[in-house]
Amino acid sequence: MIRRRVIAQLFPALLLLIPAVHRGELREAHPLHLSHANMVLEGNHVILNVRLFQDDLELAMSRFHAIEGLRVRPDPIVDSLFASYFNARFTLSIADTTHEGRIVASGQAEDMWWYAVTFEAPAPIATVTFRNDLLFDIFDDQRNITRVLHTSTEKQRTFYAVATDPETHVFSAN
Repeated sequence: MIRRRVIAQLFPALLLLIPAVHRGELREAHPLHLSHANMVLEGNHVILNVRLFQDDLELAMSRFHAIEGLRVRPDPIVDSLFASYFNARFTLSIADTTHEGRIVASGQAEDMWWYAVTFEAPAPIATVTFRNDLLFDIFDDQRNITRVLHTSTEKQRTFYAVATDPETHVFSAN
C-alpha cells in the first residue's frame, strides 16, 4: 500500500526523466542549457575538456555548418566540424596571441558529448585570456562554466559566462 502510494506520487516526476521525443511532445528534452569545461595549464600546454548536451551541440553544429540533421559521433570528420565551430566560439589568448584549439579526443557520456582540446604556446603559461561563447548563438539562456587549474602553482578558479552578458576572462597563476 505504501509502495503503491510512493510510486503514484513519484510517477509524474519520473515522466520528466523520459526524453520528450519518446513521449510524443514537441518540447526540449532538457530545460537546462549548460556547458562545463575543465582547463589545465601545464608547462607550455593548455588542455581543455568541454562537455555539452548532445542535442544542443548537434543543433549548434547543424546551423553553423548548414548541415541539416548533423549527428555527433566519434569520427575524424565530425571532430573537424566541431573544431571549426569550437574555434569560432571559444577564443584563448596567451601573451596577446590567439591560439586555435586542436581536438585530440571525443566521446559520449550519457546525454552529454565531450571533447578534449589542446593549445600550445612557445613558453610556459602562467596567464590565459579566454572567452567561452559556446552555444550562445543558439540559446539566450545558455550558461558556460569553465574551471581553470595551473598545475605547478595549484592555483584554480571557476568562471561563469551567460549568453545575455558574455565576457572575456583572465586567469593568472601569478
